[in-house]
Amino acid sequence: MLVDEQVSEVQIPALDGYVGVLPGHAAMLSALKAGGVLTYVAAGQTKKLAVYGGFAEVLATSARVLADGAEFG
Repeated sequence: MLVDEQVSEVQIPALDGYVGVLPGHAAMLSALKAGGVLTYVAAGQTKKLAVYGGFAEVLATSARVLADGAEFG
């Protein structure tokens, strides 16, 4: 596991474009765009993570990203 944080917002690089996720978002499952940049806000700081394929699962109170590969950039 690379990141396990409480976040206030996530921008997920889905195949069809970026998806903004806030608390209470509708449940969804999406494939990730290879080479996309996942952006999230934790403790008031914006952080970026390059992801190399995989999937994102969003529930009303959580988001989970299962990436084939990832690195901070």
